[in-house]
Order: sequence, then structure tokens, then C-alpha cells
Amino acid sequence: MQTDIGMDSNVLLQDNREKRGSSMTNKIGKKRKITFWTRLGFGMGGMLNSGALSFTHSYMVLFLSTECGLSAGEAALISSFAIYLNAILCPLMGFVADNFYATKIGRIFGRRRFWILLAIPMMVAEPLIFVATPFGFPYYFVLYLIYNVAYTFCTANLSPLTIEMTDDFKERTYLTGYKHLFGNAAGFLMAALVGFGFGTFGETNPFSYFIIATINASVMAISLLCVYLSTWEHTPEEVAQEKIESVGEGIKKFFIDVISTFRNKSFRKVLYAQVSTKLAAACWSACLSFFIVYCLQIPKSYESVMEMPGKVVAIVCTAIWVALMAKKGFHKSWYLANVGCAACIIAYNYFAFGQINGTSTIAIAMIAYPIIFAIWKFFYVGFQYLPDVLLNYIPDVDELITLRRREGIYSSAQQLCQQIAQAVAVNVWAIVLAASGFIQTAGNSDAVTQPATVPLYICGYMLIGCAGFFLLAAVLARGIKIDKEQCDILCDEIHRVKEGGKMADVKPEVKALCEELSGFKYEDCFAHNNVGFQDGSVIPAE
Repeated sequence: MQTDIGMDSNVLLQDNREKRGSSMTNKIGKKRKITFWTRLGFGMGGMLNSGALSFTHSYMVLFLSTECGLSAGEAALISSFAIYLNAILCPLMGFVADNFYATKIGRIFGRRRFWILLAIPMMVAEPLIFVATPFGFPYYFVLYLIYNVAYTFCTANLSPLTIEMTDDFKERTYLTGYKHLFGNAAGFLMAALVGFGFGTFGETNPFSYFIIATINASVMAISLLCVYLSTWEHTPEEVAQEKIESVGEGIKKFFIDVISTFRNKSFRKVLYAQVSTKLAAACWSACLSFFIVYCLQIPKSYESVMEMPGKVVAIVCTAIWVALMAKKGFHKSWYLANVGCAACIIAYNYFAFGQINGTSTIAIAMIAYPIIFAIWKFFYVGFQYLPDVLLNYIPDVDELITLRRREGIYSSAQQLCQQIAQAVAVNVWAIVLAASGFIQTAGNSDAVTQPATVPLYICGYMLIGCAGFFLLAAVLARGIKIDKEQCDILCDEIHRVKEGGKMADVKPEVKALCEELSGFKYEDCFAHNNVGFQDGSVIPAE
């Protein structure tokens, strides 16, 4: 009896220790009230996209090919290969995070928020990328890979937190809106920072890039810390723990789960449209710095200053897109955003061709650029924000199909497709740049006159890669059916069945909706299928 009491005391003591540790370092208890400060802290995660992403992806290839002596092909290869490798890590990250409560570290720091915390020290890789060294290709490749892994740690786990923190779709929309609001604020700050860096230290001075990247990385690290401290997630008890007997079984489960996400009809439809816009945006990021310098012939420091009004527009107009989504629905808002973006790309190129054939001047381009950019940012916010709202509903459709919560796997599958699209855009850009006859330099880039074919190839790439895919995204959105009202009905049906309701008692209109959103017959939903890894731990509904 004394032994049993002693053992029980030890267990209680261990439980108390874990609870105290959890309260100090983690927030994985029951759902809390989402306050303004919660939205603010979570929203700061959006700064990673428009902060770290915009500068490094826009200027790294230019920096390596003009300041470090690497060819444009080598610089683009670094970017694309790291992205391809990162595309493999994206679904792996989601798989690991979904199952991380099986580890002691996960139970202390959280299964998702731990990776956000781990990404903070990895931000140091960004300024080190923008140091002109004699170490060549391997040095920049490794650092860019570290940077992309840190980015994946954050993006693969940030979106699932929206779903885990609350079941209220209104609150999910607010959280997503704040994330985009801070992303646009980061774009404004980055434009000011780029203007300051190049204006103060010189456009051909490699130190300018380093200063910009250092400040940017510091802001990103602070933002990620705020995300970690202000968010929470499901408890281990709320998450179905699936047993994995061996490494081989884990690998098998990983591939089966990722591939299975594409059997979700609603996910496929949203992904088709979103990936098209991400491909267009990746083409924009890949060629923008070259387009500004070699087509519009605008100095980089002036470019950043002229973009600032557009960045202000982006901050303000997030609320407009939230209202448009609520009043007009997804489809009309989506068409407006993508057709508007395509029109802006065409307008950019109109003035670029004026520079090329001598019918326009740099002064005209400098007047037109900030006006078009402000209009562009309005539409840009729309195509960035709208799909994220719909993607908040996708794990609920998956629960209808599988009776499992797989937010991490879906987030990772989404990131996988986006990373592949980005890598393809960079690869094609490298081919286009090489075909144009672009001349790489190791400093003193102003002393080199590029061939006349360079601006023509850049404009062609932007028109086809950006405007073309924006218009394609507008067309592909016709197949998207899911919205908030439909998802509310769907969630009510899932709750009814999970609480013991019979599948046979479903209302005809609800049955039809479930089949439309999932792509499965109603009788094959609620785990009556082979979607995802099957280990017998999920019991089909009756």
C-alpha cells in the first residue's frame, strides 16, 4: 500500500511539474478568449511573408550576379534548388508537427509553436547571404537553404494555429486579416528600409544589402517571438494520436497522408486558383528588380521611395477586401483582384516599352510607376487574402471525409505546391535571363552595358508569367463552391454525427452539400473510405 501511495505521489508530482512548465513556456490548454492583443501578436507572423520574403527573393539573384561574380544561372540555381528541397520539407514539416505531441519537447513547447521558436535564431542566415565573400556557390547555397528551412518552419505552422485557436469562423477571418495587415505593413517598412539602405550607402555598395538584411532579420525575429508568446494550440488530449511502429511505417504514412489531401475536392479547387496566383507572384518577385533597373531604368533607391504610397494603400485596403468578401462573396472579389493585377502588369510594360523604343523618358516612368504600383497593391492584397479565408474551411471538409484533424498536412501540401510553383518561376527566369545575353559582374555593374535584348526578354517574361497566370487564376476559380455558410452547415453535420447521430438521418440538402464539397458520396464519408493512412485508430461513424 505504501509503495502504491509513493508511486501515485511521484506521478502527481511529475504531472504538476509538467503543468507548471506548460504554463510558463506554452499555451496548449483549453481555448482562450481572443483579444485585440492576441490578434496583434498572431498578425505579426504575416511580416515574414512581406518582409523576409520580399527582399531576399527580389534582390538575392541580382546581388549574387552583380556583386559576387556568380552567373545569373548560378544565382538562380541556388534559389530554385533550395526551393525545390524546401518543397520536400514542407509536407514533412506538417507531418512532424501533426505528430510532435508524441515527444516530450512537443508536450512542453507545443507541436507547432516549437518550430516557430526554433526559426528565430535561424534568421541570422539572411544578412549573411548578402555578404560578398570569396567562398562562392557553396556558401550562398547553404545559407539560402537555412533561410528557406526557417521560413518553412513558420509558414507550415502559422496557418494551422488559426484553426486550432478558435472554432469561430469570424475570429478565424479576423486572425487571417491581421496577418495580412501586418504583412502589408512590413511591405511599407521594407520599402522605406530599402530606400534608406541604397540611398545612404550607395546602390552598388554591397554593404547596403547587408544593412537592409540585418535590420529586416532583426524585425522578423522579434515578430516571431511575439507570435510564439501570444498564440496557443490544441492540447494533446484534443488531438488523435496515431501510433507509428517503425521508421518505415512513418515514411509510408507521411507520403500517403500528403497525397491523400488532393482527394479533397474543395482543396483541389482552391489550390488550382491559388497556385496560379502564386506562380504569377513568383514571376513578379523573380524579375522585379531587373525590370526596374533595366527596363524602366529607375534607380533602386528611388524605386523604394516611390513604392511607399502603394504600401500605405495595401495597409488600408485589407479592410476593404474583408468587406468585399462579406458583401460580394469570393468569386466577384477574386475576379476583380486577378484581372486588376493583370491590367497593372500590362500598364507597367507599356511604359517599359516606351523606354526601350525611345518614345518615353525616365521622368515619365518615375511618375507612372508609383501610381500603377498603388493600384497594383490594392489588387495584390486581394489575391493574397481571399484564398486564405477559404483555406481555413478545408480541414473541416477533411474531417467530414476522414474524421481526423490534419491541419498541418493540408498546410504543408499547400506550401509544397507553392514552393514548386516558385521554383519553376525562378528556373524559367534563369533560362530567360541567360537567353537574353545578360552579363554578370563582380561589382561595378554600372560600368557594364547590357545587350538590347535584355529588357525585351524581361518584359516578355513579365507579361506571360505574371499577367497570363493572373488571368488563368480568374478562370480557374469558377469551380470553387465552399463558403462560410456552407461550412457552417458542414460543421453542424460533423458535430451531429460525432455526437452519436446516425448517418442515415441526414437531411437531403445537407447530404448533397457534403457530397459537393468533399467529392465523395455521403455514404463514403466519416472514415468509410481509404483516404489517408489507415492504422485502425479511427472508427467509422455509423
